[in-house]
Amino acid sequence: MKTDRILKHPLSGAIYTAHDDGTVEVENNGVKGLFHYDGRYISGDIRQADPHMALWLAGPQLPETADTSRRFKSSD
Repeated sequence: MKTDRILKHPLSGAIYTAHDDGTVEVENNGVKGLFHYDGRYISGDIRQADPHMALWLAGPQLPETADTSRRFKSSD
């Protein structure tokens, strides 16, 4: 699996690694777990993940061609 997005959880310090298949690996102190992008457990010794962090990191993403600049502009 190719990994391309890695974040450290600001509270627990666990490392969240998103995989291209939509799964998230969570590692904390050498212990690992694998989860769906919505935080559902798949396998491993870590059995709980922050579902918000997993979704933000590995959930459905906007296409690179999406024009998000208009979203934050004033309508004036």
